[in-house]
Amino acid sequence: MSLGDELRAARRGKGWSYSRLVAAIRDQARRDGVRIMSDRSLTTAISRWENNRNKPDRLYMTLLAAVLGLPDADDVLVRSAKYERDIDQAVNFLEHLSRLDNGENDLGNSAAQLVDADRVITGYLFARSYAVDDDRHLTDRKGSHGDSVAERIRSTASTLMSVDFALGGGHVRETLITYFHANVIPELRSASADMRGDVYAAAAEVAQLLGWSAYDAGSHAVAARYFSLGLRLADEAHDQMLGARLLANLSHQSNFIGNHSQALEFARAAQAALRGRGAPKVETMCVMMEARALASLGDRRGASAAVIHAERVFERRSVDEPDWIGYYDAAELAGDIAHAFRDLAAPSEAGEFARAALTPTTPRRTRAFIQLVAAEVALAAGDLDQAAHLATSALHSGDGLSSHRYVNYLQKFTGSVPHMDEPELAEFVDLLATRHPQFIAPRKNRR
Repeated sequence: MSLGDELRAARRGKGWSYSRLVAAIRDQARRDGVRIMSDRSLTTAISRWENNRNKPDRLYMTLLAAVLGLPDADDVLVRSAKYERDIDQAVNFLEHLSRLDNGENDLGNSAAQLVDADRVITGYLFARSYAVDDDRHLTDRKGSHGDSVAERIRSTASTLMSVDFALGGGHVRETLITYFHANVIPELRSASADMRGDVYAAAAEVAQLLGWSAYDAGSHAVAARYFSLGLRLADEAHDQMLGARLLANLSHQSNFIGNHSQALEFARAAQAALRGRGAPKVETMCVMMEARALASLGDRRGASAAVIHAERVFERRSVDEPDWIGYYDAAELAGDIAHAFRDLAAPSEAGEFARAALTPTTPRRTRAFIQLVAAEVALAAGDLDQAAHLATSALHSGDGLSSHRYVNYLQKFTGSVPHMDEPELAEFVDLLATRHPQFIAPRKNRR
């Protein structure tokens, strides 16, 4: 059931007309001390919401939940902060989350509202006994219908992931949310025993993509829940490598928002989840999440050792790896290493790997990220000309991106520039003023 259908059913279940619902919302808004649109505009908005033409924002969703007795966004976020062992409840949470998530940045953005790392890690790693060979999950994937459903889900996810990589999560979030709610959730609920494993694994891949799109849009609490609930789907599918990937995603996100110790815990949990049976590229990615967390914590020795270990594991890569790890090639590994050495304040090594990370096929968003990392490194090394050139190139690469992470990278670079009025920076500053004036208006320099 779509959000619009649910709103209409709840209103009719109470025997309310539009005008009665408008009055109830206005009374609730008065009690909450918030201002809302006029009665006429609200009536039009309700009609649009019920007909699925758009979704209410967080203010109106909260008011609707209160007067119609629907699940509230905050309630869903709080209740899904731990690892949910009941698979039916996990699917319920995913349904509620995808229904409430309107694709904007207004649903639970506080870093304090992220998932409970300890409970997610222990819940996943110790939820079942692995005394029985986990190859039993292969018998769950024999149904031809299950295969076709999973293939259809994966094909759609792959298409949307390509757009996400190229243009940023903001360009795919709404489409992805709608697809997941309308197409994937029903398949999870109807999957028979003979196709359950593959359908749940495919759904976990979409959930992790939802997590990445929310993360890229800056909606961190929502992203973390897509990752952790996707982890539960992967567990139900007995897919340890996909589970490790989702833990690695949580590590990546935690490191980005500054929870470096938590990032380290998730990265090591991802490696533990593989139990020595992971594909080399999957293991490499997990080890690099540990390296990046250690670098953020300032552990030069530990981070360097993890990088060396990751490079050795990567050398064992083969064609027999999950399709979803195909993106993790030598350039992607180099990009992760460049980030680690940047955070270790090692400009020579960081610059070397940043150059290796940029290839003719590097997606635009990734290219912009790496160019800004390289610009930071050049600036730290005292090469203002190179820093300006790389940062200007990043602005061109980032043109049209809808990515909170890209803006964060850009903010980090501009914040590290001591004087914005240096002649070497003129082209960059002019372009920055056009594309992102918020970084120019408050300060021309720091003299």
